[in-house]
Amino acid sequence: MTFGIVRKSKYDEMQNERDRLNERARALTKEKKTLKKQVDKLIKDKEESTRRIARLEKQLDALQRERAKLAIAVERLTKEREIFQKTIERLSKAARKRSKKRPSTRTITSKTL
Repeated sequence: MTFGIVRKSKYDEMQNERDRLNERARALTKEKKTLKKQVDKLIKDKEESTRRIARLEKQLDALQRERAKLAIAVERLTKEREIFQKTIERLSKAARKRSKKRPSTRTITSKTL
Protein backbone atom coordinates (compact mmCIF):
# COMPACT_ATOMS: atom_id res chain seq x y z
CA MET A 1 0.00 0.00 0.00
CA THR A 2 1.29 3.39 -0.89
CA PHE A 3 0.88 6.56 1.05
CA GLY A 4 -2.44 8.32 0.34
CA ILE A 5 -4.13 5.26 -1.10
CA VAL A 6 -6.70 3.65 1.18
CA ARG A 7 -8.42 0.34 0.69
CA LYS A 8 -12.09 0.44 -0.27
CA SER A 9 -13.24 -1.33 2.91
CA LYS A 10 -11.25 1.06 5.08
CA TYR A 11 -12.70 3.99 3.13
CA ASP A 12 -16.25 2.69 3.63
CA GLU A 13 -15.54 2.15 7.31
CA MET A 14 -14.28 5.71 7.66
CA GLN A 15 -17.32 7.03 5.76
CA ASN A 16 -19.63 5.12 8.11
CA GLU A 17 -17.75 6.47 11.11
CA ARG A 18 -18.04 10.00 9.71
CA ASP A 19 -21.79 9.53 9.16
CA ARG A 20 -22.22 8.22 12.71
CA LEU A 21 -20.24 11.14 14.09
CA ASN A 22 -22.27 13.63 12.02
CA GLU A 23 -25.50 12.05 13.25
CA ARG A 24 -24.22 12.13 16.82
CA ALA A 25 -23.22 15.79 16.36
CA ARG A 26 -26.75 16.63 15.08
CA ALA A 27 -28.31 14.77 18.01
CA LEU A 28 -26.05 16.58 20.48
CA THR A 29 -26.79 19.92 18.81
CA LYS A 30 -30.53 19.23 19.08
CA GLU A 31 -30.11 18.19 22.73
CA LYS A 32 -28.06 21.34 23.38
CA LYS A 33 -30.84 23.51 21.90
CA THR A 34 -33.44 21.71 24.00
CA LEU A 35 -31.35 22.14 27.16
CA LYS A 36 -30.73 25.80 26.34
CA LYS A 37 -34.48 26.36 26.00
CA GLN A 38 -35.01 24.65 29.36
CA VAL A 39 -32.29 26.74 30.98
CA ASP A 40 -33.74 29.93 29.49
CA LYS A 41 -37.19 28.99 30.77
CA LEU A 42 -35.79 28.22 34.23
CA ILE A 43 -33.96 31.56 34.28
CA LYS A 44 -37.16 33.34 33.26
CA ASP A 45 -39.11 31.44 35.94
CA LYS A 46 -36.47 32.31 38.54
CA GLU A 47 -36.60 35.99 37.63
CA GLU A 48 -40.40 35.96 37.81
CA SER A 49 -40.22 34.18 41.17
CA THR A 50 -37.75 36.76 42.43
CA ARG A 51 -40.06 39.59 41.36
CA ARG A 52 -43.03 37.82 42.94
CA ILE A 53 -41.11 37.26 46.19
CA ALA A 54 -40.18 40.95 46.31
CA ARG A 55 -43.81 41.94 45.71
CA LEU A 56 -45.03 39.52 48.39
CA GLU A 57 -42.42 40.79 50.85
CA LYS A 58 -43.69 44.35 50.30
CA GLN A 59 -47.24 43.17 50.88
CA LEU A 60 -46.13 41.31 54.01
CA ASP A 61 -44.41 44.43 55.35
CA ALA A 62 -47.54 46.48 54.69
CA LEU A 63 -49.70 43.87 56.41
CA GLN A 64 -47.38 43.71 59.41
CA ARG A 65 -47.51 47.51 59.76
CA GLU A 66 -51.31 47.39 59.48
CA ARG A 67 -51.43 44.59 62.05
CA ALA A 68 -49.33 46.64 64.46
CA LYS A 69 -51.65 49.63 64.00
CA LEU A 70 -54.67 47.41 64.59
CA ALA A 71 -53.08 45.92 67.71
CA ILE A 72 -52.59 49.43 69.09
CA ALA A 73 -56.20 50.33 68.21
CA VAL A 74 -57.49 47.16 69.88
CA GLU A 75 -55.47 47.91 73.00
CA ARG A 76 -56.80 51.47 73.10
CA LEU A 77 -60.39 50.31 72.57
CA THR A 78 -60.02 47.69 75.28
CA LYS A 79 -58.87 50.34 77.75
CA GLU A 80 -61.69 52.66 76.71
CA ARG A 81 -64.17 49.82 77.11
CA GLU A 82 -62.94 49.20 80.66
CA ILE A 83 -63.30 52.90 81.42
CA PHE A 84 -66.83 52.95 79.98
CA GLN A 85 -67.80 49.83 81.90
CA LYS A 86 -66.56 51.35 85.15
CA THR A 87 -68.39 54.58 84.37
CA ILE A 88 -71.60 52.68 83.58
CA GLU A 89 -71.26 50.71 86.82
CA ARG A 90 -70.78 53.91 88.84
CA LEU A 91 -73.74 55.57 87.13
CA SER A 92 -75.89 52.49 87.70
CA LYS A 93 -74.95 52.42 91.41
CA ALA A 94 -75.65 56.10 91.71
CA ALA A 95 -79.00 55.70 89.99
CA ARG A 96 -79.92 52.78 92.27
CA LYS A 97 -78.96 54.77 95.37
CA ARG A 98 -80.93 57.71 94.15
CA SER A 99 -84.02 55.60 93.42
CA LYS A 100 -83.80 54.00 96.90
CA LYS A 101 -83.60 57.37 98.66
CA ARG A 102 -86.67 58.90 97.04
CA PRO A 103 -89.50 57.05 95.40
CA SER A 104 -90.29 57.90 91.88
CA THR A 105 -93.37 60.05 91.38
CA ARG A 106 -94.07 58.28 88.21
CA THR A 107 -94.57 54.94 89.99
CA ILE A 108 -96.86 56.52 92.57
CA THR A 109 -99.07 58.21 90.01
CA SER A 110 -99.25 55.16 87.88
CA LYS A 111 -100.38 53.05 90.87
CA THR A 112 -103.08 55.49 91.78
CA LEU A 113 -104.47 55.54 88.26
